[in-house]
Parts: sequence; structure tokens; C-alpha cells
Amino acid sequence: MADRTLRSAAVMAAGTVLSRLLGFIRIALLAAAIGTALRGDIFTAANTIPNSLYILLAGGVFNTVLVPQLVRAIKNHDDGGQDFTNRILNFGFVVLAVVTVACVLLAPAIAELYLPKELHDPSRVAEKANLVMFVRLCLPQIFFYGAFVLIGQVLNARRRFGPMMWAPIANNIVACASIVTFLLIYRVGDNPPTYSHGEELLLGLGHTLGIAVQLLVLLPYLRASGHRYQVKFGLRGTGLGHTARLGLWTVLFVAVNQVTLVVVTQLAIAGSASEDPGAKAGLFAYSTAMLIVLVPHGIVTVSLATAALPQMSALAAEGDVVEVAQISARSIRQTLAIVVPAAAAMIAFAYPIVTLIAGYGSGKNNLTLMSYTLMTLALGIVPFTVQYFQLRTFYAFEDTRTPFFLQCVIAGTNIAAAVIGVRVLLNQEDLRFSGVVLGGAYALAYLVAVLVSRPVLRRKVPRVPGSGIGLPLLAMVIAAVAGAGAARVVLWILSLAVNWSGPLGAIVELAIAAAVMLPVYAGISRVLRIHEVNDVVSMVTSKLPIGR
Repeated sequence: MADRTLRSAAVMAAGTVLSRLLGFIRIALLAAAIGTALRGDIFTAANTIPNSLYILLAGGVFNTVLVPQLVRAIKNHDDGGQDFTNRILNFGFVVLAVVTVACVLLAPAIAELYLPKELHDPSRVAEKANLVMFVRLCLPQIFFYGAFVLIGQVLNARRRFGPMMWAPIANNIVACASIVTFLLIYRVGDNPPTYSHGEELLLGLGHTLGIAVQLLVLLPYLRASGHRYQVKFGLRGTGLGHTARLGLWTVLFVAVNQVTLVVVTQLAIAGSASEDPGAKAGLFAYSTAMLIVLVPHGIVTVSLATAALPQMSALAAEGDVVEVAQISARSIRQTLAIVVPAAAAMIAFAYPIVTLIAGYGSGKNNLTLMSYTLMTLALGIVPFTVQYFQLRTFYAFEDTRTPFFLQCVIAGTNIAAAVIGVRVLLNQEDLRFSGVVLGGAYALAYLVAVLVSRPVLRRKVPRVPGSGIGLPLLAMVIAAVAGAGAARVVLWILSLAVNWSGPLGAIVELAIAAAVMLPVYAGISRVLRIHEVNDVVSMVTSKLPIGR
């Protein structure tokens, strides 16, 4: 079963790797085209809002509640869950369509929620109008996001994990094409504070089209999975009442999470909207750093969690809590074997990483503060990973109530730390550091979450042999810090004779860092007998000629 989970995770990870690479190409193109200060923040906020609203209004139920329900329907219903699935799909499509139309009509009010007080000034009316227009153009993404996740969850329940991870590649290709067209048509380098109507249409509609294409890619795989889609309405007898009761707590969960996002977005834009003319770490810097931090999460954590959740759900339904505990802990350790060194690398080599991604055109003047933002966010990726799996364990038992209260703790800590850090500790001139402070608030929130959640989870999943993560995590941290430290020493010595500058220099610097850090990490892990790291190393070397 463990091998099956790893194989499924590997298929998903491969698609996610390519998608993430294209995603970073998109970010690099955006940085070159529109910069990383307020102009970049305006579009970043507008393009983020549809996904946030989708998650708030429907995504929580789609992402976490439906998979266990679909697995049970496929296993227990005489028709293999066909009727249940079709009724759920059609209900979801109708809800998404109604929500999307309503949101488009309310675009000005929605945009207002994300505006900091700095942009309510009458002198900023043009920037505000840009944001409203971008929001209106991007809001149709809500329907496409929702339909994509609905169909993707049906595929996941039928153990077809690959398509949902590979489809975003199409989205990134379309989005990149729209930005390249933007670069060809409009001058780069002038970096005016606002957008023309043509610029709005090209960027806004180009990114919305990308999400629509992402959905279309999944449709052939739905039929190939064995599901026969039919237009069926009516929810009586589907058991949706049970699903709705579970989903209520999940809706509250994501509502709390989205309140946090609104506050963080306002505070991040406030940093770019400050009157300080120098470099700024605002929403673009924070969002880009977050994308970097979530690379190991998207490649490893999501892949393993998606593959493990159906298994844990089935075992939980059978009452086998011991096996649930072992699968959950094993998945966490397998993920941390990669996430821990990734986090150490992001902290140690933050500047060359952001230089490689955003050091082009209009974006190359903001790299130092972006690197600081990446460092603070990277501190939170390990507790975030542990918390992610802990929540999936609750969901396997169809417990959506407890995660809601845990999320309240996360949101409360994050909001309090963010508001105090930006509005109290930073004065008006230092608002340019807002992204850095927000990264620290994020890391603190998830550290608190793990400390609170762990004992709560023990009430549902008992401590059993083979389910510990504390000592393996400590060993991984020691190995990762030693590896990153060794790489920093080597780079410092080489810097006495070599000038690392620009994206090309960053590539060389990161290549040298990886060549030093990875062997040191693997070697110390072998000495410390970190089995999960050794398994990963063995799997990789077995594919190489020297390992045969």
C-alpha cells in the first residue's frame, strides 16, 4: 500500500514540477512586464481574488469533504457511485454559475474589501479603477476553478491522480502567452503607475482564458476513468444532507482563512502604496515568495496527501485507527524529508532564488526585500506541512468541526501578528517591509497551530509504534542546516574571486549550492539513520547509471 501511494504521488509530482516551472516563468515575465511594486500588486490582487472567493464560497467543501463521500459511494453503491457523482457535479455547476454571475455584478464592492486605507486617497482614483476592472475581468475564473476541482476530485476518488496535477500546465502556457504578447505590444521599462484599457483586457482576459483551458483538459480523462457523465438533478436520496452537514464546518473553516487573506492583502498592498520611493516588499513580493515556499508543498505534500486521503478514509470507515495513524505519520515523515532541506535552502540562498525568478526588466530593483520576505515565509513551511497532514487526518474521520476551531487559532494568530507588526511596529516610512513582517506572522501562526493541534489529534488517533515525527524531524533539521551551512561557506570562498550578479550568476550560484548541500544532507542523514531520507536517496540513485 505504501508503494502504491508513492507511485501515485510520483505521477502527481511530475506534473506539478513542470507546472511550477512554468508558473515561475509566468512570474518572471510578469515581473519584467509590470514590476514588483504597486503596479504589480494591483494585478496580483485582482488575479488572486477569484481563487480566494471560490475557496470561500465552494472550494472548502469540494476539496475536503467530497473525496471521502465519493470514495464511499464508489465502494458501497450498486452503480459504483455514478448517480451520486452526476447529481453532485450538476449541483456544483449550477451553484458555481450563480455565484460567478453574482460576484461579477458585485466586482466594485469586492475590490473595495482588498483596498488598504492608502488607496482610498482621491489622488489614487486611477489605481483603484485599475483594480476594479481587473477584478471584473478575472472573476469568471471562479466557475472554471470550481468545475476543475469538482471534476478533479471525481478523478482522485477513482484513483486517477495525474490529470489534475498536469492540467495546470495548459493554464500557465496560455497565461505566459498573454504576457509575452503584452511585452511585445507595450513598452517595458517606463513602468507607469496605472494601466491602459488595452493592458487591462490583455492581462485580465489572458489569465481567465488560462483557467478555462485548464478545465477543458480534464474532460477527456473523466470519461476515461470509467465515469459516464449525465445531466441529472435532484438531491433526494443522495446522502447530500450528510455531506452538507460536514461541509458547513468546512465553509466556516475557509471563511476564517479568507478573512486572514483579506487582512494580509490589505497590509501587503499598503507596503507598496507607501510614499517611500525606494524598493518595497508588498503583495507581489509576498505572493511570489509564497509561491516559492509552496513549491515543495505542491510537489510533495499535496501529492502524498491526495494519494493517502482515500486510503485513510477507507481505513477510518473500517475503524482501523492504528493504520490511519501509521499512514499519516509515514506520509508526514516522507514529506519532511524533502521539505526540511528545501526550507533550509530557501533561507540560506534566498537572494539568488528571487534573482532567478524576478530579476528581470522592471522587477530587478526589488530583490533584497523580496529575499527577506522569502526567508521569513520559509520558516513556516515545516509547521505548515505538518498541520496540512494533521487536518487531512481529521477529514478522513469526517471530522470537519475540529479543523474549524484549529483554523480560528491560526487565523487569530496570523491576523494579530500581522496587524501589530505592520500597523504598530512599522512606522509610515518602514511600510516597505510589510511583506517581510507578514512572512514572519505566517510562520508564527502555523507553529502555534501544530503545538495546539497535535494533542487534539491524539484524542482521535492514539499514539502507536511507528507514528512519531519529532525525533526524525530534529535529525532532518540538523542534516539540512549542516548542508546549507557547508554550501554557504563554499560560496563565500568562491565569492572572493567571483562576482555573482544577475539571473545567470544566480543559476551558477544555486547549482554550486545544490552540489554541496545535497550530498552533505544525504550523508549526515545516513549517519543519523533517517530512513525516509535514505529511501529518497536510494530511489533517486537507483535511476542513475551509477546506482545500477
